[in-house]
Amino acid sequence: EGDSVLLGKRTDRSFAPQKWCLPGGFVEFDEDFLSAAIREVREETGLQVAIRSILSVVSNFLAAELHTLVVVLLADVVGGKPAAGDDLEELRWVSLRGPFPDLAFEADRHIIERYARTRLEGVPVDPLYAGGTIKT
Repeated sequence: EGDSVLLGKRTDRSFAPQKWCLPGGFVEFDEDFLSAAIREVREETGLQVAIRSILSVVSNFLAAELHTLVVVLLADVVGGKPAAGDDLEELRWVSLRGPFPDLAFEADRHIIERYARTRLEGVPVDPLYAGGTIKT
């Protein structure tokens, strides 16, 4: 939203409890990654989004048994009302320039700082090859 990014504070039952992160989650067996992103944002924030592009793809080496591949997407809020849910207990719009609260994942800081510095729009998502509500 303009010069801000939405972060969520993780609940005590999540990995890295009480730390902040970009909204996100896991892809279910029967969904594509874009539909998963739209669903996860809705579940965690109450907001409906339209995806604009892929900003980056990064690896998170979180623990010996937990290594994730993260597809970072740029999206616009198109509906809903902000309300923390699922694995988040609080939401906060934070300036892209910081300061940032205690972040759970170094990759989140990297992505936010790089976007703030470059304003690169990323790679457009082709709606012909992906499910979900895609902004074209």
